[in-house]
Order: sequence, then C-alpha cells, then structure tokens
Amino acid sequence: MARRRAVSILILFGLFASVLFSTHFKLLSLPFFWDEAGQFIPQAHDLFSRGELIPTSTMPNSHPPGLALLLAGVWTVFGYSIPLTRGLMLLMAAGFLTASFLLAVELLRGAKGAPAFLAAAMLLANPLVFTQSMMAQLDLPSALFSTVLLLAYVTRMEKLAVVAAVLSVLFKETSIGIPLALAFFAWREGRWQFALQLAIAPMVVVGNWVVFVAIQTGQLFGDGVYRQYNLFYPLHPVRLGYALFRRVSYLVVENFHVIPAGILVWQWRRIGFDPLWRAPATAVTVHLVLVSVTGGAVLERYLLPVLPVLYAGFAAGFSTLKTGWRNLALGLSCAGLAAMLFVNPPWPFALENNLAMVDLVEIERNAAGFIESELSSMRVTTAWPLSDALRRPYLGFVDKPIRNVRTVEEFSLERLKGLNWERGDVLILYSRAWDPQGSLSRWPWVRDLMRRFFMKPDEAVLADMAAVPELKPLVGFEQRGLWVEILMVP
Repeated sequence: MARRRAVSILILFGLFASVLFSTHFKLLSLPFFWDEAGQFIPQAHDLFSRGELIPTSTMPNSHPPGLALLLAGVWTVFGYSIPLTRGLMLLMAAGFLTASFLLAVELLRGAKGAPAFLAAAMLLANPLVFTQSMMAQLDLPSALFSTVLLLAYVTRMEKLAVVAAVLSVLFKETSIGIPLALAFFAWREGRWQFALQLAIAPMVVVGNWVVFVAIQTGQLFGDGVYRQYNLFYPLHPVRLGYALFRRVSYLVVENFHVIPAGILVWQWRRIGFDPLWRAPATAVTVHLVLVSVTGGAVLERYLLPVLPVLYAGFAAGFSTLKTGWRNLALGLSCAGLAAMLFVNPPWPFALENNLAMVDLVEIERNAAGFIESELSSMRVTTAWPLSDALRRPYLGFVDKPIRNVRTVEEFSLERLKGLNWERGDVLILYSRAWDPQGSLSRWPWVRDLMRRFFMKPDEAVLADMAAVPELKPLVGFEQRGLWVEILMVP
C-alpha cells in the first residue's frame, strides 16, 4: 500500500513537472530579476565561489541560508548556469504543487466530485505561481515545506512535520508562524511532545542563525538599514493598514478571485467544513498577519504558503454547485487567472507577479548589451539592481563586467540633478514600477501620501530629463509599457 502511494505521488510530481517545464521552456535562460540579481543569486554565488556563508558582494541580512546552500551545492556538482538554476526551482515548484494537491485531497474528503483537481487547476493558472516557479527566491521553497508541514500535520505524520518545519524556516524565517500555530493546536490535542518539537526545532534554527549573523557582522540581522526597514518601518498605522488591505485584496478580489471567494461566502453553510480545517486555516492566517507586520516590501510572493489552503477552500465552494455551474465558475476563474499573467492591472504592482518581469528583464538585457558593445569604457550611472547586473556577468546581462558603474538609490530628479556629470557619462534610466497613464498613483493626493508615509520619491521619466541639460537621449527600449532609456553627456 505504501509503495503504491509512493508511486502515485511520483507520477503526480512528474505530471506537474512536465507542465511546468513545458510552459517555462522558453524562459529557462532568462537573466535574473530584481531581488534574484540583487540579493539571492549573489549570496549563493559568494558561497559557491568563495565559501562565504555571510555574503560580502551584497547586503547581509537575517534570511537563513537554505537557498544559498541548495544553489551552491547544486552548482558545485553540475556547474553554474542560469538554466540549471531555473530548472531546479521548477522541480521545487512541482513539489509545491504536488504537496498542495495532496493537502487538498485530505481537506476535501467527503466533498462531491474531485475538488482537489479544481484547487490544482487554479494553482497552475495563478500568474504568481507561474513566475515564482522559476525564480531563485526564498518564498516558493519555503511554501513547499510549509505545505508539506500542513499535509504532515493533518495526516498525523509527526516526524515529517518537524523536519518540514525546520526546512521551511531554513529557507525563510517568517515561515515560523505556521509551525508555531500548529504546535498550539497539537498542544490542545494533548500531543505535548510533538507540540514542543514543532515549536522548538524551528525556533532553534532561526535563533542560532540570527545570533551567528549578529556575531559575524556586528549588527542584529546583519544590517541596520535592513533591520529598520523590515522591523519598524512596517508598524506605522498607515503602512500596516495598507499592507493588510493589499493582502486581503490579493487573496479575495484580484486575479478574478472575487468569483471563487464570492461562491465560498455564498455557500459557506452548505460546505460544512470539517474540524480538520481549523489548524491549517489558523496557521496560514497567522502567516498572513506575520508577513504583514514584518517586511517593508509588501510583496504578494510572501502569500504563497496561504494559497494551497485558500484554493482548497475555493474548491470546497465549487463542489457545492451543480455540474454546469461548477464548470462555468471554474472556467471563468482559471481564465481570469491565466489572463492576468499577460494583462497588467491599472495600478502599480510587483512586476514579478506576472510576465511584466520578463518584459523588464528583456529590455534591460538589450540596454546592457548596447552598453557593453558601444559604451563599456564610459562611466555608467544607474539604479540597483541593474547596476549590479552590469558588474556581474553571471547574472546573465553582460559577457564581461562593466567596470565603471555608479549606483544611485533612485531616479528622483533632485538626485540626478545633484550628481556631477562629466563628458562621456552615461545614464541608464528605466521604469522601476508599473505606472500607466491614468493610474491611481498619478493622482496628486496619492503621490503626497506616498511621499509622506512611504518615503517614495517621484522617479524621473525621459520627459523630465530636460531639467538635466547635460544629458541627451541616445537610445531607448520599450516592451509592453515598460521602458529603458540611455542618455549621455556629449
């Protein structure tokens, strides 16, 4: 019986892996994007090339070294390459989808039809899952092991649950809310030894890492700016309220979630949720709150551990409908999710949430190639993370490092006007956020709020550069509303 189940799980994993590799095949060589290029790949590369567990080529921080250890280990065996890295992440994504499906099977026992397949279909169609599946970031591996933890908990596989809890926080420390919440339920059920193991083991991992980083760097969490931005900055009432609003909006409204969420609320009494749901639902709610009160960047990828339980809940709502209505609701939901992979919303959003990340990477690669072939001897000014991409060929943008790169924190007009511009200097100006014409963020009162409470300056566009007369437009690249402009002092 156990062998047959293992074979079934392997077949399921293979099916998910086949879908992921077939849909991501053309993106396997895509250069690294934003936090990949600016943080996670350099951290892993420092470990791979110099044996540094605390990175020196990028900012040290409190994130445990799970991803760096994994990538450096694989690169040591097979050699460094971007396709290998993306392929490895796709395999982890297949594991995430497999664990999510198995969790849905357990939570939806007794529901009509085969609702676990409905949950899997929505996860596969989700644009955030699509992009994160290939990205070398912390959240999908952490979501994989958090989901395995939830699955092990509801199936009472205690040893696996403890191992999964440790692995989840080894990739990202904010995953600790899930094992702590489950430990509380285990304690209430009288499983005291299991509860202690589930709570203490991940806390020891995170605590030891934080102490190690503090000793090695002389800074709690590795960097004072990082500590301020991720621990204290989010606690302002306006910023905290905004973070919670964004979380709820993403989970129940955006990406056409309003359809399954509406059905879930409408059919709540008919569903009759089993008590088995209480621990997983509470655990992911704790995670949602934890990632809202910590972390200055309000990124949707932090919610990946919530999606398996949420989509199982959506599937439970669908299962109460008649076949025709169920198929219609599922079709509309999946079509809406898939459409948002290509369609950008009419407001600013994290570009990594859909294929906008590919658009920006491709035009940045074009700009970097132009600089390398035509202007490599000039001093180049640009903002992070493109500045790092020009210096480090292993990120996939250039073949040889651009030596003379000057980094600016942002493209505010005041900052650019205050720089010393000399003959031959080059500026690479690029869109660092999605900000279409008519966007809510362009309203004057919204801009004032962003400056006051979020300390976000107005970033310059090409039309603003008349205020820096030394710089003249040279060449530009544009793709689906995102752009890069190269300017030069003649």
